Amino acid sequence: MGRKSLYLEKIFKWFCIGVCCVAFSACTSEKAEFDGPGGDGCLQLTFSRAATRADVAQDGSGDFVEGDRIGLYIDNGTDVSYRQLTLTGGQWLPLLKRSEFGSGRLNLSAWYAGGSELSTGQTEGVPFRIASDQSGEGHAASDLLFSRLTLEEGVYRGDFTFAHALHRVTVVLSGNTDGAGIAVRSKLDGTLDLLSGEARVSDGDFGWIEPRRNADGSFEAIIFPQPASPYRADEGLLKISANGKESFFKAPEQLNDGSELVDFVPGKQTTVRLSVKGDGSEWAGKKCWVYGITPPEEGDWLQLYPDLYWTYYLPWKPEYGWYDCNKRNPTANPDGVPDGMLCWAATASNLMHWWIAQNKEYIDLYGDRYTGPDYAYPLDKPQESDIFQCFIDSFYDKAGYGDAGVNWFIHGIEPSAPLLRTPKNKAGYFKEVFPEGVKLSQNVGGLSRENFNKVIKDALTNKKGLGLTIGEVRTGHVVTMWGAEFNDEGDVSYIYIADNNDRNQYGPYNVGCIRLRIVYVILPGSTATTTHYSNDYIGSEDVTLPINRLFTVSLGQEYWKEYLHL
Repeated sequence: MGRKSLYLEKIFKWFCIGVCCVAFSACTSEKAEFDGPGGDGCLQLTFSRAATRADVAQDGSGDFVEGDRIGLYIDNGTDVSYRQLTLTGGQWLPLLKRSEFGSGRLNLSAWYAGGSELSTGQTEGVPFRIASDQSGEGHAASDLLFSRLTLEEGVYRGDFTFAHALHRVTVVLSGNTDGAGIAVRSKLDGTLDLLSGEARVSDGDFGWIEPRRNADGSFEAIIFPQPASPYRADEGLLKISANGKESFFKAPEQLNDGSELVDFVPGKQTTVRLSVKGDGSEWAGKKCWVYGITPPEEGDWLQLYPDLYWTYYLPWKPEYGWYDCNKRNPTANPDGVPDGMLCWAATASNLMHWWIAQNKEYIDLYGDRYTGPDYAYPLDKPQESDIFQCFIDSFYDKAGYGDAGVNWFIHGIEPSAPLLRTPKNKAGYFKEVFPEGVKLSQNVGGLSRENFNKVIKDALTNKKGLGLTIGEVRTGHVVTMWGAEFNDEGDVSYIYIADNNDRNQYGPYNVGCIRLRIVYVILPGSTATTTHYSNDYIGSEDVTLPINRLFTVSLGQEYWKEYLHL
């Protein structure tokens, strides 16, 4: 048969089964362990789903079952032949003699299609449509597995390992998820190259896909590989229905690991984690601290200056589990210690102390591979943090960004500002643990009331550290945030911050945390909001200052477990 005129037989339905198991096909009932022919000159082919995830069993169990079928395309350079193999009695039948396809090099392409019919008279540009209802059988019908290998002349043995030809979108909801529904937006039509395994999305209308719900509560849909940019416009990528309302989520610029989302890549999975706000009742009236912190007793808070400020202050205690690295030269005296402009580094140091404490079991296993500064705190010397001292010794005393400081310390990513002193300290004390391109700290601007609350709630829900920049953009001051209070509507009403400028400011009280009131300011001439804070100076309570950036720090424990094989 010619490669352009090939008539493909119908390819079967297959059942939703698990991964990682291999079924063998050979000329006899015994497994072949050599590259030569069997006694009757048959090809000896194995098919493995080890490169694919479980489609039903969450524990990864499952195997090919009796009656499963694989479509095999055999290209000898002149003609393309098609064979449909069925798992029968533990063998893939019919048995295939190599001589049927010539004696030279053979390029073999295998498809495992979930209930789809790829029957066509061509091998290129084969139309394929993913199901809009993937809540049941449509999911398996949309998933396509592909593998390709070459048998050189005289070689009879080939081991196929399947991979997904399309892309998977997984949505994980947290918060008030009762009755929540998800729809995934995508173009539904595309084409397949049955020899190369390439899948291309076609021009045409977008549709909404009802995804499958997994046993762990996540949602999952199969879409064509395609650029992500169209899903940052119009109705975006996701539609969330909850509490009688619909909201739309656009494809993010970056993934959770900090890598750029350019395309939905074949054989890969994009995971989106969303918190459903609901009516705010799940946050209303709560006082929440960053993961790993022990809340203080209410009586531990002090109102130090009741005649001047409404503000409350919290002295530092080691049992709380939060940190308060301070500058030794908070007024930036040019003749003083060169740390006056390093508020960003002090904040990054606080979060690194916290991050190391939460990852202590992994760092203990990391052992001598950690070559950074002592992470004990506080130390009995003028600068109580060797991590902060590491920043002071490494950077010129200039302004910078807290997230950049964290990513320098963990990943070895050099900040754009300020400059490193010479010789440069490249840091990256944990870079072996995390894949290239991953950045555990992310910076967020545009802090409307909605976005400010979204970032903070996500951080509190997903065990992330928090820093923020307060004041005007050009003169902002970077501080650490250790917790928040929520009003009756479920919005942040107060935040707890550690200010690195307040060394010795509060006499004998050893203050480390300050409770600041949050004010949502409506921008003139619009309904848009921005987030401010108030020092609650009595008589000037209406005077507020902006909060212009937030940044978060992820623990990255999924990477630790993978790196340490736990």
